[in-house]
Order: sequence, then C-alpha cells, then structure tokens
Amino acid sequence: MRTSSEADILAVVESAKRAVSNLMRTGRVWEYSLLSRIMQSPDTIGRMIEELESRGNAVVGIPTAAVPAVPDVPVEAPAESSSESSGELYQCPDTTKQGTSLRERMASLGYYKKHSLDHDLLVSFAKFLQFDMSNENFKQEVENVARFLYFMDPQQASLLFVRQHEKSREYFLKLSEAGLSKQTVQNYIKSVKRFLKFHTGSTDLCFTDRVLHEDCKNYISFLDNIQMATSKQVSKETTRKRFDTFQEGVLSSTQVTAVLAAAKKDFLAVIGKLHAGECSPGHQLTLTELQLVLYYLEAIVILEHAQWPGVVEHMTVTEWISRRRDDTRPGFVVVAVKEHKTAATFVLTQEQEMWFDLYFSEVRPVMLGKKRKRVEDDDETDERFFISSTDKAIYNASNDLERLHKKYQVPKVTSQMARRAYETATKELSDVQKTKVAGYLTHSTATAEKHYRMKEIGSAVDAFLRNLRGDSE
Repeated sequence: MRTSSEADILAVVESAKRAVSNLMRTGRVWEYSLLSRIMQSPDTIGRMIEELESRGNAVVGIPTAAVPAVPDVPVEAPAESSSESSGELYQCPDTTKQGTSLRERMASLGYYKKHSLDHDLLVSFAKFLQFDMSNENFKQEVENVARFLYFMDPQQASLLFVRQHEKSREYFLKLSEAGLSKQTVQNYIKSVKRFLKFHTGSTDLCFTDRVLHEDCKNYISFLDNIQMATSKQVSKETTRKRFDTFQEGVLSSTQVTAVLAAAKKDFLAVIGKLHAGECSPGHQLTLTELQLVLYYLEAIVILEHAQWPGVVEHMTVTEWISRRRDDTRPGFVVVAVKEHKTAATFVLTQEQEMWFDLYFSEVRPVMLGKKRKRVEDDDETDERFFISSTDKAIYNASNDLERLHKKYQVPKVTSQMARRAYETATKELSDVQKTKVAGYLTHSTATAEKHYRMKEIGSAVDAFLRNLRGDSE
C-alpha cells in the first residue's frame, strides 16, 4: 500500500471500516433459539461453521472431510410449467458428479456465502417482494441476490456490480460447473434481474445517481442476452428430464407410498406418546420426532392423495378448522385448500384426521415455540397449517419429502411421479370416472367453494385411490 495513491488507501480503509461494522453488528449477538437448532442439527460443527462464515467470520484449519453442510438450501429447480408448487429453487444433486453432494460442493466453493440480509439494499428489496409483489417465498430470492452480491464484492454489497459484466458471467458459469441445473441458474439470473428492476423503477436511484441508474438498465439488457443464450439449454434439459422419467416407467401404488410404510412404525410410536399425554404438550419430543410427524403428514397429502407440494405449503389453519364431514362416508373428512394456485380438496380417514389434529394441537405449537392452546382459542387462523422447526411456514415440501425418503433409505418418489402413477391407473375406468379423477388431481375448478360442492366426486375418487392402494376403510 505504500506505493498506492491516497484515494486507493482511503478506499481500503473505508472498506475495512464497513467490514468491521458489519461484524460488530451481526457477529456478536446470537439468538438462543438459533443456538438450540444448531446443537440439535445432525452436523453440529458443519452447521456452526456455515453460520459463522455467513456472519463474516473466518474458520481456519478445517479438515478436508469436514465440509460445512448447508441445511434447508434448495436443491432442485423443476421447469416452471411442470409444477404447481410455489416456484422456489429446488436443485436435485447431479448424479454425474461423484465424491461429494451438491450442497457440500457448493459450500466448499464458497457459493453459499452471502452478505447480511439486513443491508439496506436487500431490506428494501425484501419488503418490495413481500408486500408489493405478495411473494411468500421472498426470502429465498433475497438470499440468492445476497450470494451473488457477495461473489461480486465480498467486502460490501452495492449496485456497482453492474459495471462488471465479465465477472457476472463468470458467476453464472461457475454455478453450472458446480452442478446446478440450467433452470436453477436461470432462476438466479431472474432474482438479480428483479432486484435491479426494483432499484431502477421503485427507488430514487434515477434522481440520486443518473449514471449508475443508466448502468443498471444496461445491465438488465445484459442479463436478457444471457437468458436468451441459455433458454435453449433449459429446454433441452427439461426434455431430457422428461425422457428420463419416461424411461423410469410408472410406479405402482405400493412403490409410491413405500416411504409411508417404512416410516409408519416410528411415526405411530411418536403419535402414541402424544395420544397418551406423555408429552406435556409435545415438549418432551426430540426435534427428530417433531420433524417425523411433520414430514409424514406432508407425505400423506403429497403421495397418498397425489396433491401438489404447493397444497401443503399453502394450507392454512382456517382451512383445517373448516374441514367438513363426508356425507357419504361419515368416518371421513374433506379438507379444501383455497389459497393454492388452483385450489385443492383431499379426503382423510378418521385415523388420519386424528393424526393431523394431534399435530395441530401438540406439535405445531412447539414448532412455533408457544404454549399449548385450545383449537377454539387459536387467534392465528390465517397462518399456515404446516410449520417447520424454524417456526416458519413450510418453504419447500418437496425437500421435506426427499429428507423422509433418505432417512428410511427408500427410493425417492416425487409428487409428479405419484400423480402419474394414479393417472395411469385410471386407464381402465369409464370416461366419466376418468374425468372425476382428473378433476381430483388437477383441480380445474376456480374456487374452493366449488370444490366443496364436489365433495361427492372427491369422496368417490378417494375411494378409488384407496382401493387401488389396497387400503381398508
């Protein structure tokens, strides 16, 4: 630095001041609940390393085998037209790359490092997504941008990356080389693009810095060019996935619900504790047991009832409380989910209703960190029904389903595979019956009220699906 200009020295000093300020703000205060979750995670050291590094700390001397794991990071990005889920990034591990998992590889390369989400640029963007755009999964998009900004400048988050086109292209290329699908990389690009469109169109940037504002607009055009260049690759990737799915063949109903059979003994053991009142209320359950109840019920909706993951993610407390008795089969209840993109209805047995109700009254309050409450006293009727161990609404039900399959070492079955299996099984039915099944699976009705008028159809289709699986009533 002795030979550097005074301006360069001042720039380095200011950068160091900002880094220290950020460390003082985020590195010294820890929530007890966060520490508890870290201690309860399967890879305590790896989770702690990841948290420290995300706060700007440096961890040295890590053995090569101890690559920090990054839990709850999405790992597959299905084509937008192929899923009714909430559009989050979900990236399947690339089986062509051996040795380490995608998460370990991304973590070891430093691509999960990000700037603090408390930075002004990111806070304003998050509020825009959450309140103006009504984006329920806004946090994931903000984190994508935070990772991108960290790669462009680890010292300070700013909009100056718009003057670094070559480095930007390098970042997206590195994501592909690490194993992310082309669709996932496209989603990262979309996040950055939306971030810039917000700052160019919804802030005072055009008045405070006209030159930077123009550079941002030019950068958006640069991103458009990258998207156009990779769109064909995304199409080829989607076509290849469809072909691979076709080659795999259609699963039997037993294969679809194999994970439910494998996990049922452990699940019922936990339910037994709750039903007998041994856990007052649920607090004596371990995190693993709490998550098992959650994952199992999600799997029932997605695999047994062939619903989209978005149904799990959007189901509310109000919709659970408003469940109705099946007029044709008194031992069954009908649950309608209004807020899913196309609305949905599914039918539960009396036993399953008991499981869901135990989750609602015993497990869910623990997930939220609250004391037990009577159902009729619940004042959070607009909240999501399914809550994760981080006391937030379920972010990606597909991830939870995959974790359950891995835990019980059962071949992975996705919602699409389950739906295809049930759709294929209807080929021997009459056209009228096929139409009923199609309506039950695709939910072409416009409103949940219309779905409630379809209770008879839903009941008939549910009976068919249960007969297909060999379930007894």
